Amino acid sequence: MAPSRKNPFTFLETLEQHVRERRVSFHVPGHHNGTVGNDALPSAFARVMPYDLTELPHLDDLHDASGIIEQAETALGNLYASKSKWLVNGSTVGNWSMLAATVKRGERVYVQRNSHKSVWNAIEWLGLKPVLLMPMIERGTGIPTVVTLETIEQAVQEFPGGRAVMLTSPTYYGDMADIRAISDYLSHLNIPLLVDEAHGAHLIHPQLPQRSAIFEGASAVVQSAHKTLPALTMGAWIHYKEDIDEVQLKHALSSFQTSSPSYLIMASLDYARSYLESLTDEAWSSIQKSHVSFVLELKRAGFSVKVGDDFTKVTIMTYPKNGLVFCEHLASIGIDIELAAVDHVLLCLPLREINKQEIEHWVTLMKKAATHVPIIDEDETIFPFPSTHRVSELYTMAEDEPIHRVSFNEAVGSISAETVIPYPPGIPWILKGERITEEKIRVLLEWISLGRKLQAGKHVMIEQIDVIVEEF
Repeated sequence: MAPSRKNPFTFLETLEQHVRERRVSFHVPGHHNGTVGNDALPSAFARVMPYDLTELPHLDDLHDASGIIEQAETALGNLYASKSKWLVNGSTVGNWSMLAATVKRGERVYVQRNSHKSVWNAIEWLGLKPVLLMPMIERGTGIPTVVTLETIEQAVQEFPGGRAVMLTSPTYYGDMADIRAISDYLSHLNIPLLVDEAHGAHLIHPQLPQRSAIFEGASAVVQSAHKTLPALTMGAWIHYKEDIDEVQLKHALSSFQTSSPSYLIMASLDYARSYLESLTDEAWSSIQKSHVSFVLELKRAGFSVKVGDDFTKVTIMTYPKNGLVFCEHLASIGIDIELAAVDHVLLCLPLREINKQEIEHWVTLMKKAATHVPIIDEDETIFPFPSTHRVSELYTMAEDEPIHRVSFNEAVGSISAETVIPYPPGIPWILKGERITEEKIRVLLEWISLGRKLQAGKHVMIEQIDVIVEEF
């Protein structure tokens, strides 16, 4: 490790000082402190370029931090009562690294079925054997929520020997698992609890009904700071406790992350931590009260609203009107939302106080947009979630597994050889190694007819899918 280079200034202050000195760049990146370019570059980008730096001695090295990055990560860890590391490749690299640090190739891992695609990609490429944990489905909305302690207990009993539990909390819709109860149970079994908390970086205030999983006993937690805090896209961080092998985790992070970390992203992470740290009790109260006011105004305007355990996630249930069309009308008047489905839309509220004028203006526009939304046709599919056993094991494909491409109708009953993902939210509808059901095909056909964005092979859009050739 390089010698310690303690600096009395923060990461952001050090970058600012570097730029003020108007230093000569004989190093990468190729824009050389923003001196290479022409008038085609927008002025806003030109002002940012000098801050896009590299691992100079006084700017530290993300992969061998001993200066201003180490200091910033220590400050982050103090805020979350843990050890913490910056991530510049989003929560994706954190999910990969948590799994790589705790589960070896060929070993079992218990995984929430409505996990993000990054989790399933990691499981596939790391060669892990997943046991699927079915989340509860919310009555009335059909939205998948969280995994219960009872489901985890059943999984451990039916499929013993798992090396870790991987959960998502809060979910995309803001629902949070009982992490304390789950972590207490797993700690007696020496099974680490890993949590994809991409949407929960802001959940730190001690008066919140439910806080970040890192405060509730989880072994490691990954958060996308850029999703809920004022950080640039791909800016994330990971928190971990003593039961995580730090050497293995650091090796995984160094292997999976870029060797040229963005100093712009890292600067935004330092600012996001500072912003969160600066929020007083009064500020937290004002933020939450303003969010409640927004929800109440939506309800007064006639909207049916679901608020998650995470108060920044608000779902408007549009049924019997079409949520997809509602989203289009909102976009046409300058309101962009996080997600739309046939019967609902999801809003991510900012972690700041929303003033009365904003609330009234937004709700007026939304109410006006809703008047032009048609009723859902009888043959349109309400956003479902694939029903399956509460606990099941995913089929693990061999590298030389015979594969055959068939029509959707022929595929029913077969094991899928590929993953199909509606995006957003990025949660697989069909997993590689999962049995294809009539329900899954019916919904896929409906989505294709509606033009919903699917991350899958082009052949899926012409109603074909790859399946495993099973020998009986």
